[in-house]
Amino acid sequence: MRRVFPLVLLLAAACHTSIKPIEPSEAFRRSLDEVMQRQPNALKVKADDLERRREPVILRLSLEDCVELAMAHNRALLFERLNAEAAAARVVGARANLDFRVGARLSYNREESQIDSRFFGDTRDKEITEVTSYGINANMPFATGTSVEVDLGFVRRDTNNPFTTFEFFPAGTVTVRQHLLNGVGLTPNLGDSWVAEGEQAIANWQVESARNEQAFNVAMAYWSLVEARQELGVFEYQEELAQAALDLARSRLEAEIGTRLDVLAQEANLKATQVRIIQANALVEQRTDELLYAVHPDMIHGYALFENFRVMIDPITLTDPSRSAGDQPGLMSEVKAALRRRPEIRQAAKRIENAGIRVEMGEYGLLPSLDLSGTFGNEGSGVDFEESFENFFEFKNLNYGFSLNFSVPIQNSAARSALTQAEINKRSAILAARDTETGIILEVASAVRAINTARRALDAAEEAFRLQRETHDAEVQRQNAGLATSFEVKQALNERISAELQVVKARISLERARLQLTKATGEMGR
Repeated sequence: MRRVFPLVLLLAAACHTSIKPIEPSEAFRRSLDEVMQRQPNALKVKADDLERRREPVILRLSLEDCVELAMAHNRALLFERLNAEAAAARVVGARANLDFRVGARLSYNREESQIDSRFFGDTRDKEITEVTSYGINANMPFATGTSVEVDLGFVRRDTNNPFTTFEFFPAGTVTVRQHLLNGVGLTPNLGDSWVAEGEQAIANWQVESARNEQAFNVAMAYWSLVEARQELGVFEYQEELAQAALDLARSRLEAEIGTRLDVLAQEANLKATQVRIIQANALVEQRTDELLYAVHPDMIHGYALFENFRVMIDPITLTDPSRSAGDQPGLMSEVKAALRRRPEIRQAAKRIENAGIRVEMGEYGLLPSLDLSGTFGNEGSGVDFEESFENFFEFKNLNYGFSLNFSVPIQNSAARSALTQAEINKRSAILAARDTETGIILEVASAVRAINTARRALDAAEEAFRLQRETHDAEVQRQNAGLATSFEVKQALNERISAELQVVKARISLERARLQLTKATGEMGR
């Protein structure tokens, strides 16, 4: 027994996977170390240095780096992977009806009966019989609706009868049961496991779908950060131009060729630009946290662990204007690619298949029950154990027979309700599949249209910026020559900055449209 107990503990540990909780501080340190592996040596920071560090942690990350980190640490993906593991566990449970079972038995029975008539010399008041039986048994179910039960053991019979005082003999029984109508065949016995396997496939495809979705979200957050940083750069450049305009207005006032009103207008313009810079900095910090949460959420714990913890993400991947001329996707080819690649299409088809299996199982449930059972048994007999054991293998004491049981449920309400629900679920799955296909086609068409629109908008925005830049330069030259007022220069500067911001937004919009098409065709996260 001492040797068996550790073995039982070892088997129990092997069958159960324990989940070790990780403290936020430890999770943060691991995430920081992992992200720092992608940084150059000059930017690497250790968690032990953050307590006294005052500068922000700078992360230089490309779009590929962010997507790769998100595929391993994004929590929405982790939840979907857990759902896939749970689906795999349900497959094991669905096959339980075909589990091979073994067992052991031990029984004792004592019977006492009053003796009404006895032979000469019999002094007993009661006849006492004790029967002890023990053995092993096994039950083997099959997918055809057949079950075989084997029982092997020994029987000891003790009695106070002077003619038969003791018996000990082996006994064995084989029982075969077969469903002939309801419950016969593969569908009633394997249907639940087929459905569970289908649900497992759906869960695995859901992981693929989540990878596509979360990679798209990460990329969108990445380009949102790029947009915010580029807008900040535009406002900072505007501040430089506004400061230069203010200096010019002051020098003109000192030379008595300008007015105090011009200086006040330029000072107000400079302060308004500085307000935009403050707001742009706040937006950059917000977009940084959003990207950080999508990429590696454990990094967020640094805000709670260190007083001066700050993160700045320096995006390496920037917009590529040279690609805009090549954006001419074909709607038909992109739709075909999406219907071929998107896991949602395979999920919809598998749900229809599972619903069909449920319908077939429901149809079996309407059948009456007709079960055939056959039994074959053998016992040993003799004056001693050796003789009874030899007699057991000679099959001289046999008992066998069969039974046929038939039953018809009069109303069978549960089976009829289950079949109706299964048929409704199948029709619903077919409609859902059509809706999924329609939605994907619409998503691809919208993405193709967005690319074409964004490309044309970018061309127009770049041309508008070129014209506004030339206008501003001309107004500055006119002001230097004394032909333009500071108000006209300020107005031209603001229009130039507005046009430059439109170029930034148009370029990011084109990148987002490309992402939408990549996501619509199921290529994100691959």
